[in-house]
Amino acid sequence: MNLFLRLLRRDCLQALRYTRLWFSTYWLPVVMGLSVATWVGIVWLVPLDDASLFVVHPKDKALREGLKETARAFSYWGDFAGFNVALFVLLQAVGWRRRSRWLMRLAVASLLCATLAGLSANVLRFSTGRPRPSTQAEDRLHGPSFKSAYQALPSAHTATAFGGALPVLLSVPWLGTPLTLAAATIGWSRMQLNRHHLTDVLASVLIALAFSLPLTHWAGRLPRTAPPSPAPHPRHA
Repeated sequence: MNLFLRLLRRDCLQALRYTRLWFSTYWLPVVMGLSVATWVGIVWLVPLDDASLFVVHPKDKALREGLKETARAFSYWGDFAGFNVALFVLLQAVGWRRRSRWLMRLAVASLLCATLAGLSANVLRFSTGRPRPSTQAEDRLHGPSFKSAYQALPSAHTATAFGGALPVLLSVPWLGTPLTLAAATIGWSRMQLNRHHLTDVLASVLIALAFSLPLTHWAGRLPRTAPPSPAPHPRHA
């Protein structure tokens, strides 16, 4: 157990350092990509929020209630403890049993990606103040708000779910595909329950993707080219 905890601590610290270095190196393309995605979201996708094709409104009352209960189940089990921690424990257990350091590192990448994406989503949704679809308020960014009714953008559930799934998808597509589909279902459940707009969910996927790239590189399955070191400060050159 002591060896496992030492390895886990070392992997977490190494992954966080690598992620910080990766963002400090590639900050410009990351900012440009996020800016373009934001523009596309505002111009093309926001008009589709109120008529999202992913939200089902059956006329039959029993079917409508069944869909609602299904969505609630996905939201409940798709939370951080139900999805991400369970995935981490499973990957770590299999990696430990098979003596696979790569699989253990992938478990750390998955959990850290979910954690960082979830924290970012929580900070952003507090800052944006976008009302949830169920809130009777003008759909705009109202600014920082502690009220849950004004914390729609982005979706923390979706961010953590995709944060856990994407590193696995990029590393082992056959294993990551069902996990990504499960994450997409969790995102659908948030829209079906009238808690988030389509753009809230897509923004969360984008956040998770941004963190999954460096963490998947660190885990060792993508090309192992480490990001170049930042240029030395003139005083230290």
